Amino acid sequence: MRVVGVTAILTAIVPLVTSQWCANFGGNSMTQRHTTRSRVLRKVGAALAASLAVSALATTGASANSVAAGPTAGGGGDAKVAIFDTFGGWCGPDNLANSALMAARTIYETLFEKSIGGDMIPVLAESGSAGKNADGTLDLKTWTIKIRSGIKMHDGTTLDASLVKFNYDAGRGAGVLAGQVGASYLGTGVPFLANILSITADDAAGTVVFKLFRSQNDFLGTLYASGRTFIRAKAQIQGAGGSVASGGAGTGTCGAKPVGSGPFMVESNYVRDADKLKVVRNPNYWRKDAKGVQLPYLNSITFDNIKDSQQRKNAIVKGKYDAAMFTSGEGKYVKQIRTNKSLIEYKSKNEYYPSFWYNQKIQPQFANKNCRAAVSHGIDRVTWARIRTNGEATPAPSLVGPTSVMYSKKGFATYSKAKAKAALALCLAETGKADLTFTIPADMSAVSLANVKLIAQQLKAVGITMNIVQKESYVIIGEAFNAAKGNQYDAILILLMEGTDVSFNLPFVVSNSFATGFTGSTAYFKPLLGTILSLTRHTDTKVDELFYAAQALPNGADGNGGTKAERAAVKKAYAAGTEYLQSENLMSSVAHGYYALFTTKKVKNVGKLKGPSGKTQRVVTNWGIDWTGVYLTK
Repeated sequence: MRVVGVTAILTAIVPLVTSQWCANFGGNSMTQRHTTRSRVLRKVGAALAASLAVSALATTGASANSVAAGPTAGGGGDAKVAIFDTFGGWCGPDNLANSALMAARTIYETLFEKSIGGDMIPVLAESGSAGKNADGTLDLKTWTIKIRSGIKMHDGTTLDASLVKFNYDAGRGAGVLAGQVGASYLGTGVPFLANILSITADDAAGTVVFKLFRSQNDFLGTLYASGRTFIRAKAQIQGAGGSVASGGAGTGTCGAKPVGSGPFMVESNYVRDADKLKVVRNPNYWRKDAKGVQLPYLNSITFDNIKDSQQRKNAIVKGKYDAAMFTSGEGKYVKQIRTNKSLIEYKSKNEYYPSFWYNQKIQPQFANKNCRAAVSHGIDRVTWARIRTNGEATPAPSLVGPTSVMYSKKGFATYSKAKAKAALALCLAETGKADLTFTIPADMSAVSLANVKLIAQQLKAVGITMNIVQKESYVIIGEAFNAAKGNQYDAILILLMEGTDVSFNLPFVVSNSFATGFTGSTAYFKPLLGTILSLTRHTDTKVDELFYAAQALPNGADGNGGTKAERAAVKKAYAAGTEYLQSENLMSSVAHGYYALFTTKKVKNVGKLKGPSGKTQRVVTNWGIDWTGVYLTK
């Protein structure tokens, strides 16, 4: 499973299923009247194709270096971690997939983090709250973020309100339009920030005020964005090359070296290696543990990309690595590792939802509801999860899981040969076609091909032909998330939906992330990037209306729940949006899965460190674990 993340400034967010999970990834051309926009489109499309690379085959082996003295500053040893993703770069659209993102998050930090209970808890921020109207009600169009003081970036510069504003302006394109950062910094993160009208920084007060176009009760979730909105040093962002006038053309240093505020940093002589990253302890890190010991404990961490599941399993079982990351899509290997009692498993909930997206532009038959329903009813999810994940994933009963505020089974097209055949008959009659044939991509791995082949066999049994084309994953991603042409595949199986809330999921399901009538400075990018995340390319604005209406409901000053009545109202409204998506078969879901990290018993304190707010964040997520409070014993 892969996530191409929104980096620090939400420059790009696209979690993707690859060979380790559901194994697949994944348009209509958009005509621009201005040549400048056309150049930007071409550049952004090319940047995405090049930078959204997910994984490359690597077989790396070395003995673990874990000489630990216990939880003391820098005395916690040197850890080695096996992951399954590449390090494509560190700038804007140089998006990192899930396990590589874990490594990135040792270098970078976010304003907020998600707690075990699901709350958004402050990290680089001290607090975040909605404004108040004159009548005392919440103003969900105004959010004030208090920035924590006394924090230094790795280059010695100060984290302040101005730096936070600079990061988010760069990510949403306002910095690009103002000439403060190169156009090559743009990425798929723009749609996630499309609701921001303006950002004001007050360094004296240490606050950043976000003014929104429409009310949003979960805005703090947008500032977290599945762990991808980390803050970069200003100099790194300014290293992004290219102007809008040049279509983003130009070279820069932004992607060459990461500079954050995290507990670890790269060494001064760092040279980017796509399959390996070593980070060393940040001697000036701002956090201490409960006993006053400066964090982090570890002296260094080395992350090695080992894409092959068998090789990664062997690496951790044979003790060559201290930890290794897996997904439920690798169920066969996960079950084998569990038999080794010398290893410890840390696992997330089944809160990651690979989905089947029907492209209405490239395959016109998918503009027909019955054609979409025929495919949805034709997928035997129970059999797929049993065979392809060894029963580790849960067959999907909804687009999302029961822990999500969006959850509802209503309208979801479950497996039924009879219903699939009936819908297919209507599909062919209404579209005037003799058959329903479409193509779906798979990456070059055998696992990926096997995953989609099973679905193809299931659909063949109900009279639908699903062809498969294999390409390298970075090519597939570049062609699916293309600013100039949109998704270029008839359909795609990909992991975009996740978690318990909606803020991360919404940009993928609406018709355009920029609401109708958007008047902010970044409205310039509405025709460029407003639909780049919409793999279905649907134009049904009722989807937008339902989800935006739910986001406008009061849900507490900090977006963390409000009263019981408010929570119930929000859940009902979001469920209505899900029910509409499902009843229209705009997309479907196959299985719900997890991420897991296995460690040797030398690895201590995983998930035990409390955050600056006093709360503990989730132990394992799509990006792995937090290494700040981890140490090794002999």
